[in-house]
Amino acid sequence: MLKFFRNLYVIALAFSVIIFLMILSGCSSENNQPQEPKTETSSIPAETKADEDLIKLSPAEIQKSGVTIAKVTKQPIQDQLSFTANILANQNKLAHVTPRIEGKLSKVIANLGDHVKTSQTLAEIDSVPMGEARAQFRSSKTDLTLAQANFDRISKLYEDKVVPQKQFIESQSALERAKSALYADSERLRMYGGLDQQSGSTYLLKAPFNGIVIEKNAVIGELANPADTIFTIADMSTVWIDADVPERDLQYLEVGKTASVTVTAYPDEVFTGKVSYLSSVVDKTTRTVKARIELPNTEQKLRIDMFAKVVLNHSGTKDVLVVPNTSVVMVQGIPNVYVSEDGGFKARAVELGARYNEYVEIKTGLTEDESIVQTGVYALKARQLKSQISDEH
Repeated sequence: MLKFFRNLYVIALAFSVIIFLMILSGCSSENNQPQEPKTETSSIPAETKADEDLIKLSPAEIQKSGVTIAKVTKQPIQDQLSFTANILANQNKLAHVTPRIEGKLSKVIANLGDHVKTSQTLAEIDSVPMGEARAQFRSSKTDLTLAQANFDRISKLYEDKVVPQKQFIESQSALERAKSALYADSERLRMYGGLDQQSGSTYLLKAPFNGIVIEKNAVIGELANPADTIFTIADMSTVWIDADVPERDLQYLEVGKTASVTVTAYPDEVFTGKVSYLSSVVDKTTRTVKARIELPNTEQKLRIDMFAKVVLNHSGTKDVLVVPNTSVVMVQGIPNVYVSEDGGFKARAVELGARYNEYVEIKTGLTEDESIVQTGVYALKARQLKSQISDEH
């Protein structure tokens, strides 16, 4: 009986294996069936897209816009030294205004940016020591008046031999002591700055010269003492530029040499100054020498801490790729030049170098003999912006 069931189990197992193999064979035959190839279609434009950045104008439009063409050229330019630095106040015309005596600020008159005159009152300070000094000065003046009157009286009596010589000498000594006391009190008051000011305990803080208030640390009610800078006054009629010049270029510098200065705020304007000082010491770390350029600033355009570029000419010339200043226009903060090509005009970004009067150096972006727009660049820029706005809509 056991043998019968064993044979039955073997037959069932064999039957299951046969069915499994048949299923595998069917799946394999389906996967091996040939498939029709898939075809992909790609769209190729029939014609290239037109250059949207090219600005085309008719001859009439060119004439109306004032567009003129010039060639990019190389010109012999005098060799130069150039370096950058910050503008400083003329330290010989800069004053930190401090009170000569301690007190409390009772009135603040001057504000930042105010143009002040010599001896103009900037603030008022209530000072106990000032009041005491003035009171002592007035007392000494009274004592001197009395001593003088007493001496005059005793002198007359002494001449008439009414009083002894001893009394005359005592009155004379008292007069000298009164004079000395008044002198000491007046000198103390003068040092406090209150000799020629109003009476009482008020101390007037005054401007030492004509200038501009460039710093203010004055708040009503705060205590002020001689160690505090309440105002800083700068005479901005001249300014300084302190530059670090490489040691190797020292041979080209001398006091009195003319320097040309440009600043970002006025890129088309050149300010002229002179070298007023050359340091006698070379910096051991940077191997540079401190050079100072003094600039007139009558129009007050130059301001403290402005970033400036300084150029000094020296012997020798070099060929520099230049374009007229009128050819350069800023597009989204980047200098561009309009190049004449393909029957139109196209803006091209350039890298600018040094400026030489009516020309500016081109470091990258153009090559010699290319045709560029010399005048009328703003008309082209307006046309370009108008075209871009139309495309966006």
